Amino acid sequence: MYTQAYSPEQSAFGKLENGRDVLILYVKEFGEQVRAVNQSGLSGYTYHWFATELKDAYVLQITWENEIHIAIRFNSQHFGLIDQLLQPKDVILTTTPISLLMEKAQTNHYNFIEFKDVLTFSNLSFEVPNSEYEN
Repeated sequence: MYTQAYSPEQSAFGKLENGRDVLILYVKEFGEQVRAVNQSGLSGYTYHWFATELKDAYVLQITWENEIHIAIRFNSQHFGLIDQLLQPKDVILTTTPISLLMEKAQTNHYNFIEFKDVLTFSNLSFEVPNSEYEN
């Protein structure tokens, strides 16, 4: 199965209102999938980690019950993000640049970021892949 994987363009770390650590990833290419998952109301998903053929990157593939899937590619410059996922962490995937979200919060004097068009994942963690990425 061929899957197109996209790398995060921006990332940030923070805390949720409940005190849990969160990793925020901006990947603009997933707009259609984010809308489809949110409109379907599905919450059940599975995820798997794969190494690329050259073993120079890792891919996180997430699939929902209705077969919608996304694949996030973590190249060597993103390995610090993978380090953050060695311990289970909440992840927010946004299709809006984090810099724009921060700018809006500052302009409105908010001490929080307002998200829309996001997917959230609880206790996501990195697992050393057993097999190669399927391309």
